Amino acid sequence: MKTSVIVCSYGGNEDLVEQCIGSLECQTYQPEEIILVVDTEEERESYSNSNILHNTRVVCSGKRGLAAARNKGVETSAGDIIAFIDDDAVADENWLYEIVNSFTDNVVVVGGPVKPIFRGKEVKDKLNWVIDCTSTNPPTKRPIGCNMAFDRRVFDTIGGFDENLGMVRRQIAVGEETDLFLRIEKKYGSEAEIALNPNAVVYHCVPEERTKMGYMLRRAYAEGLAKAVIGKQYNLEVEQSYLKYYLKNMDLTTFVVLLSTMFGYIRGKLRRG
Repeated sequence: MKTSVIVCSYGGNEDLVEQCIGSLECQTYQPEEIILVVDTEEERESYSNSNILHNTRVVCSGKRGLAAARNKGVETSAGDIIAFIDDDAVADENWLYEIVNSFTDNVVVVGGPVKPIFRGKEVKDKLNWVIDCTSTNPPTKRPIGCNMAFDRRVFDTIGGFDENLGMVRRQIAVGEETDLFLRIEKKYGSEAEIALNPNAVVYHCVPEERTKMGYMLRRAYAEGLAKAVIGKQYNLEVEQSYLKYYLKNMDLTTFVVLLSTMFGYIRGKLRRG
């Protein structure tokens, strides 16, 4: 099966992009193509004229936002398997090998651990979702956008990411991944599986600013807001299981983060539509 790896980025992350692409070029299982998606034509030209990328095709989404960039990557890719990694992450050398070998006739989505590389203080494992990383307690039950791959037929059948959700540059917003996973579950039911391979590892850079309480509360609020919107159409059983865990394993930081999530959720529920 042909494999495409998509990296979405925007101006200012050039050094991180170089490290990310470098980890993809060192994979034991080489992708047929690596696609870097940027927001603007100016960014595309800047990368195309630089010497930091070699075997990477750079495309412009023409829109602002992560969901739109991911959709552009899917549109311009040729792979039967389409894998995503963030520009501020690096992949273990066996990442793509493990991803590709996890697909079967029933498996349509594969994810794996996203392990944090902290540039500041460490965040408690159970709150790793705030920094877009996986956790062991509670165990992460869905792939995270920094480490996920799809059978192309998923996009052909149900469409792409919801561009009304998701991050726009440094504006904190989330939810497009969860929305897509729930649409997959609704469409395929028990006929398809979303698998997590513990050996398909990605390492995610966590800058100091994202470990500060201010950022964590804004991120938690955005999570609650998005889940309220998504919850108007789908049953959020996974999120309910997480909540039960946190209520049984409460501490001050967890309480404050959950309170911010609740405020976002209430705000989302009060929105029309």
